[in-house]
Amino acid sequence: MGTDDARKRRRAGDLDPDPKMWAALESGKLLRVILENFYERVYLDPRLAHFFTKVTRDRAIDKQYEFLRDKFLGSRSYFGDRPRNAHHWMVISDELFDYREELLAECAREAGLAEPFVRRWRALDERFRKQIVKDAAFPKKVRGRALPLEGYERLQLSAGAMCDGCQEPMDAGETIKYHVRTGEAYCGACSPADPGD
Repeated sequence: MGTDDARKRRRAGDLDPDPKMWAALESGKLLRVILENFYERVYLDPRLAHFFTKVTRDRAIDKQYEFLRDKFLGSRSYFGDRPRNAHHWMVISDELFDYREELLAECAREAGLAEPFVRRWRALDERFRKQIVKDAAFPKKVRGRALPLEGYERLQLSAGAMCDGCQEPMDAGETIKYHVRTGEAYCGACSPADPGD
């Protein structure tokens, strides 16, 4: 990678690829094993599980896998929220951040990842501490615009979905309400009242 490419990556907030780390993770095979063990524990952990009540374990694993694959390979195939926006509503202390990191490190060690690579992974996560740790929720930002933390917006579905209220299908083309922070979606019958209505 040339010097200009490296500068562009840093300006965009990207990290340099870490091919040795990716090799240590067996080109992603070991990464998936680690994440499966980690999220199995997270979803049972009283300090962490409540952050995932609206997300399936498989989705959490897949999103984290895609994010980390991009970071370790220097690729750009992950299209989810960056850490600041993904965690914008979560109140996370330094102590809880450290607790999560140690749980992940335990899972990595148990899977056989060598200690120098465990430390490299933790160093990567440490780069996002300032975006995640906070005393209060803050708005999600999209293209520099702060979005509200509470309230509902209307949306016409481009694909089918399930109502978070009654668990019934919602068809493409149907107008639904979704919560701006949690992303919960509701059909017309379950549509929650909103002060803006």
